[in-house]
Amino acid sequence: MTTTPELNDTEIAIKDLVLHDLNARAGSPGTYEADDIPVLAASIATLGLLNPLIVQKTGKVWGVIAGGRRRAALVHLVNDPDAKGWTMRTKVRCRALPDDTAAATAITVAENVTQKAMDPLDEFEAFARMMETGGHDPDGIAKMFGVERRRVVDRLRFGRVHPDIRAAARVRDITLDAMKAFAEHPDQGVQKDVFDAMQGSYMQAWTIRDKLRNRGVKMGDAIARLVADDYRAADGDIVADLIEEDSILTDETLVERLLMEKLQAHAEAERERLGFAWAQAVRDVDYKVLQEFGRVYPGAVDPTGEAAERCEAIANRLAELDEARDSEDCPDIDALEDEYEKLTDEYETLTTGWAEADLGRAGVLAYWDRGEIATTEGLIRPEDREDRKPVTASGDGGAAPTGDAGDDDAGGNDALVLSDSLKTDLRTEQAAVIGTALASDPDLAHDLLLFKTIADLLGRAGTVSYSFGVTASIADRPHGKPDEVDGQAAATLAELFEGLDLTWWADSKSMPERFEAFRTVDPGMKSRIVAVALADAVKPTGFGYSEGLMAHVASQLVPDLRAVWRPTGGAFFGRLKKSVLLGIIARDLHQPEEAARLASEKKTAIVDFLERLFAAPFATLTPEQREAVETWCPPGMEIETKRAPYEAFGEGKLRGMETDEADPEDATEGEDEADDGWTEEVPFEEADPEDTESAREWAETEQA
Repeated sequence: MTTTPELNDTEIAIKDLVLHDLNARAGSPGTYEADDIPVLAASIATLGLLNPLIVQKTGKVWGVIAGGRRRAALVHLVNDPDAKGWTMRTKVRCRALPDDTAAATAITVAENVTQKAMDPLDEFEAFARMMETGGHDPDGIAKMFGVERRRVVDRLRFGRVHPDIRAAARVRDITLDAMKAFAEHPDQGVQKDVFDAMQGSYMQAWTIRDKLRNRGVKMGDAIARLVADDYRAADGDIVADLIEEDSILTDETLVERLLMEKLQAHAEAERERLGFAWAQAVRDVDYKVLQEFGRVYPGAVDPTGEAAERCEAIANRLAELDEARDSEDCPDIDALEDEYEKLTDEYETLTTGWAEADLGRAGVLAYWDRGEIATTEGLIRPEDREDRKPVTASGDGGAAPTGDAGDDDAGGNDALVLSDSLKTDLRTEQAAVIGTALASDPDLAHDLLLFKTIADLLGRAGTVSYSFGVTASIADRPHGKPDEVDGQAAATLAELFEGLDLTWWADSKSMPERFEAFRTVDPGMKSRIVAVALADAVKPTGFGYSEGLMAHVASQLVPDLRAVWRPTGGAFFGRLKKSVLLGIIARDLHQPEEAARLASEKKTAIVDFLERLFAAPFATLTPEQREAVETWCPPGMEIETKRAPYEAFGEGKLRGMETDEADPEDATEGEDEADDGWTEEVPFEEADPEDTESAREWAETEQA
């Protein structure tokens, strides 16, 4: 049996220390070239050699049995010009082992096998004590141990985690990754709220981060950096973090207001600079809505006055630069090229401009896009486009309202004409309702997903559905009043999500590992996951051209939309004129006496009446009035299946299955060839087929 021999304390010069042949890591030289050697060297330089090396005499030198990495760190200090006082003659503490091969082997194996990395929570507590009792700061600790400041701060941030969450991590009720996710938010109150809300479910780091992400805006985010000064000036609440960029701006309403002010100011500055008629700001650009806009572009102009003189001077100078560049003794070709490029750009600016007619009706739209303010210039509002005449709900021509109506009309019984923004918001609410219903029917969602994928890949009958957003992305659902909508759909979807088994999606797993784990999930649970995921893929739509499939499916999922959705005061009624509201009460809800009574009230009182009426129909209503309240929907919100022009395509064709029916692409090509006109005013993007008049006419002809 190997016994522990007596070790003698001594000091040996670094130049006399070599790696012993019996050292357990002697065959792995990369161990002593690792990135953490400088870390260990920094610790030795600051605190000294805390543990002596175990050595054994081998000829004229001493072989290091245990402590090879410490020896490598000492050599690193000798070679580091910034480390003062370290030479190869510097002596370090060692413990000498007699000539005992068995004992030497046992010691070196024990030294390496029994090593264990320090627990992160223990590391946090040690760093915290150094700050509290030793007067250290994160920078000093990082320098002492040769680690990045971020690592020290990340450990110290564990102290900002609520004690109950730290205790759960200590006893392994939650993983360390989960606790780290809580540490990313500096507010312990918010952490505890999320922690308590997630009790009874498996806490995964990504779900924790997702819930915390909606509890404020990080200072490091682009939006926060943009509004930070104004936010502080407005005394907005900030929860400070050890790292400033991770501090939280908790008043999200204030952040959004300041962002919109920045966007509007930017839009107005661009409008004034370019001379346009209007400027508008939106939080996020909705390209579907922008397709309704026209657009004009700058063209060539003849400069006058000083601009004309400057253009002539630029032209002369460009000619001189051409001669200079062609000469054999050109002094500085790079400088000439730079001047030539700048003058060319200036000339183009002076000779390009907007037509006066376009400036009088076009405008600038500013919006937030990928972390910065973006603008689109030269937009023509739908009501100002010469190639499109707005149509009212009754079918006659005339300008439809483009914004939310105010309390500017005390009359009654006006026709219900919805603004473009309100139509968009209603479609958003409708999409949320359909998506929630889809999430509640896994079998239908599964069949629909498979059919859509196969039909798009193999079919030649055109796109099956524009609103079915199976493109591995969440559908964009813009809404002007998101906090005012009926929350029943969102609550139902959240409940369905909480019931999912997502343990296969662990932060520690690679994508292939996640895939293999997902393959073992119960088929029924897979269908539920697909259904809930698909819920967020349903886009706002008007169920027009090529939307027959989605209209058919939606009518099955939500046969009575009013059973799961109701219009609210903030999201709907408050955005209509008083006269329109009175008309709805008198005409659509069959309550002319109430309309007459409310005619002398303010608009807010009428909105409140409708809010309460649709929340819970009054007991005093007649059967006819109750049915009207329970079934009434704004125009365009109903799910209709009669408008299914996609059926005009026939059954369609799959590859290898030809039919005698006409291909719609042929008809479209014929129309394109017939339309060879050109206008300076063009749509913002390629028009949606839903809004293409020629496509509608063609579909109606085919159906006839």
